[in-house]
Amino acid sequence: MAITLAYCAGTVHATTPLADYFSDTWSTQDGLPHNSINAIAQTSDGYLWFATWEGVALYNGRDFRFYERSAQTGILDSGTRALVPDNDNGLWIAGARGGITYRHGNQWLPQPTARGMVNHVLKDSAGDLWLAVEGLGVYYRPASGQITTQSNDSVEEVWSLQNISAYRILEDSQGRIWAATEKGLFQLNGPNKKEVLSQHNLPELRVYSLLETQDKRLLIATSRGAYVLDNNKAYLLHPRLAGEAVTTLMQDTDQNLWLGTINKGIFRIHNNHIETLDSKSGLPNNRVLSLLQDLEGSIWIGTTGGLMRLRKAPFTTWTKDRQLVGDYVRSVIEISPNSILVGSSEGLSLIENNIAHNARINMGTSISVLSLAKRSDGGVWVGTYLNGLMLWQDKQLFPFLNQQSGLPSNEVRAILEDSHGDLWIGTTSGLVRQDASGKQQLFTRENGLPDNYILALAEDDQGQLWVGTGYGAAKRTENGFEIVSIRSQEEAEYAFGFWMEPGYVWIASDRGLIRYRQRDGKLSLIGRNAGLPIDKLFQVIYDGTSGLWLTSNRGIWRVDYNAAHAVANGNQEHIEFEHFSESDGMASAQANGGSNPAAIATENGKLWFATAKGVTMIDSSIISTKNTARLPLVIESIYADGNLLPAEQSHVLPAGTNRIVFHYAGLGYVMSSRIEYRTRLVGFEDNWATRGKNTIAEYTNLAPGNYQFLVSARYPYSDWHNAEHLYEFRILPYFWQRLDVQIAIILSILLLLVGGLRWRLQRLQQSEIRLKALVEKQTYALRQQSEDFQRQANEDGLTKLPNRRAFDKWLSEKFPQAKIKDTSLVLAIIDIDNFKMINDRYSHLIGDKAIKILAEQLRQIAGDKIHVARWGGEEFTLVIEGLEQSNLASFCENICQRIASLDYRDIDANFTMTVSIGAALAHQVDTYEDLLRLADQALYRAKEQGRNRVEIAP
Repeated sequence: MAITLAYCAGTVHATTPLADYFSDTWSTQDGLPHNSINAIAQTSDGYLWFATWEGVALYNGRDFRFYERSAQTGILDSGTRALVPDNDNGLWIAGARGGITYRHGNQWLPQPTARGMVNHVLKDSAGDLWLAVEGLGVYYRPASGQITTQSNDSVEEVWSLQNISAYRILEDSQGRIWAATEKGLFQLNGPNKKEVLSQHNLPELRVYSLLETQDKRLLIATSRGAYVLDNNKAYLLHPRLAGEAVTTLMQDTDQNLWLGTINKGIFRIHNNHIETLDSKSGLPNNRVLSLLQDLEGSIWIGTTGGLMRLRKAPFTTWTKDRQLVGDYVRSVIEISPNSILVGSSEGLSLIENNIAHNARINMGTSISVLSLAKRSDGGVWVGTYLNGLMLWQDKQLFPFLNQQSGLPSNEVRAILEDSHGDLWIGTTSGLVRQDASGKQQLFTRENGLPDNYILALAEDDQGQLWVGTGYGAAKRTENGFEIVSIRSQEEAEYAFGFWMEPGYVWIASDRGLIRYRQRDGKLSLIGRNAGLPIDKLFQVIYDGTSGLWLTSNRGIWRVDYNAAHAVANGNQEHIEFEHFSESDGMASAQANGGSNPAAIATENGKLWFATAKGVTMIDSSIISTKNTARLPLVIESIYADGNLLPAEQSHVLPAGTNRIVFHYAGLGYVMSSRIEYRTRLVGFEDNWATRGKNTIAEYTNLAPGNYQFLVSARYPYSDWHNAEHLYEFRILPYFWQRLDVQIAIILSILLLLVGGLRWRLQRLQQSEIRLKALVEKQTYALRQQSEDFQRQANEDGLTKLPNRRAFDKWLSEKFPQAKIKDTSLVLAIIDIDNFKMINDRYSHLIGDKAIKILAEQLRQIAGDKIHVARWGGEEFTLVIEGLEQSNLASFCENICQRIASLDYRDIDANFTMTVSIGAALAHQVDTYEDLLRLADQALYRAKEQGRNRVEIAP
């Protein structure tokens, strides 16, 4: 959010005004453990630390990590009051219950406990450790008597103040130790222990904080103002501060003094001028507890209601809160190097030396401004929404042309004075040209324009007029208007704005950025297919160095100028971009379009953009300047196969380690979400691997060996910083992967090969003999196997009788022989009666047993002249040679009686089985198929006539 502030004086500041800062806030809803930020510190590795009543929070620009009460950290209570960094990447942490701990790198060194809540810690130049304790006073632990870890051993304590609440301890550049207490200011190593302020005729004041300024003055924050102790004199820092309860002090690199108060928020003093920041301006709470300027120059403010950061955002925005006439800005134009005219829905504003005011002396009725253009004879042409064309001159606004005096519409969205002295006026109902004599001419669709709704006007390097409309673009040649077919570029229609350069015309359209090449009229599109995430662009401007800036409803986009040409030429497929929005200082990311100029680049390198909430400006040079700041890089964690490794030292990993994951971070806080990374694992990669904004690198299946992990980072469009963080590790090989073992294995293999070759030659001779025997054995086995297969193919598996295949073959051979020899040949088909009932009543296993009993009885009957086969299921066949027809019936009936009279008690006491037989003789038919049919028909009759009987085909 952009902040609103109050000024104590109107003099222009040499430092950055508070209004030019951009603010971000955090609370428990954003990840803080508590909203009271008691202390803020930044360690030399770049991490930010926040002390709260619910522990210490570590911040890397993306997320918070918490440290609470634990034996490992030495934090005895989550209530933390003090954070004091040193120059060795160490941090003293102290607070409730007397807990004191020292963190160095990633190691925690708990210290002996103090007797009460510790409000502040100081390690002085002599190495003595001073402690400010709530209600007890101030004491120090001499360097010689200190111990580095928590223990029950006694530690020497030298008390300087007792029975008093102390809040802050300071050692100044002269080696004097000062204490801020509830009863005033004390010098602890001075000639006496008397309260200092009272010696300067000041009343007893509660002193909350102390600061030595860059010019060696001592600032004292008290319950009734901020005082200066300088050359043995004490005086009020600023009259405005008289009576104010000041809690914390800070001086930034621009020599601004920042003062936090109990209930008035922030006071900032520069050159004796005061600005204020309070809850009405976005501060989370007016009670300020802590202040810090980080390594990037951002100001962090801890309050009882959360955390705020003020940063010098890339964009500075002017709104009505900064005296702009109107927030909804449609056009902007440069008047002089330090003067910008801004047109909004509520009128004209003039920004001079970064201060906005009404551009009209004769304020009168507010005018809704759409477009602006410089007038060659002085002043600025002003296109309005309802009042036609007007002239702004000498800070007054005069009517010039409207619908009554020749314009087709009072809505003027584009104005241009061309190199020929003609004035072009683009309205929503056509384009008007007025020459130097005042003669007017109207151009519409009937005169070759693609549409009457004029959005943009520009003149190229060849003196040709370009017209952007709501339905395409056109250029004016000697032969009149010529349509430029931007619809060929993914159906683009709206031509919102132009930027001209020699040989090229760039068009902001509703399908992206279109480039027109003058020499051949070729159009090229840089849009979604090239990687831009949006379609609709309103304006395109060039910053004079290397960037094209594009405006849209979703913010402002910067692309590289050369890359844009490369994509348009077909030499590059995708284009990188940088996106700017509210988080970069814009009050609204919605940049306006549809009237011109809605964005300009001034001669001093500043870019101005019209938005839905004010006019916003960026100095294009700060993009590269800011991005040259060196980023602190840290490896936050390392995991090997899911196990956390120490990040401060080299590590030897066991053989078989399969997966290594590095979590790293660039500790930049201004644009933390835009930091780009690349990594390289020396020993595995020859080149850098681009990681984009990803902060994790993962490697799998690494071979045994030594490796070095490097990380490099940069802000967008800046050079890569040299890798400044290195982690070395080694993966051990398996036993068989060691070089000496591999050499021994190779030698052993060679010896084995030589010995094996000799043994092989001997064995070959023996093998020849064995092979011959084996061939003979295998041949015999194959023969036996073939016979087995033959038998299995012609044998029923259950009864071991010939199966139907064998029966059919046998019958097909015997039948023609019997016909030729005219001998008797009988076919009988036997079927078990009610076999389904046997299965259903006794089970299929009993049914199989019954089939096997019948098969055994038939096998006993069989002989040279009688052939038995299992025809299928419960059916069997008998082929009988030489049996006369007169004996056939008795032969078959004997079989029926034999089966019916068998003893089946081994199956079941009540089990019985009968069969039915159908028979036929060969002399009755001409083919064995007909013989089968007659016998089957006879069997069917036997079944019909009662079963357990014999039927012979007639």
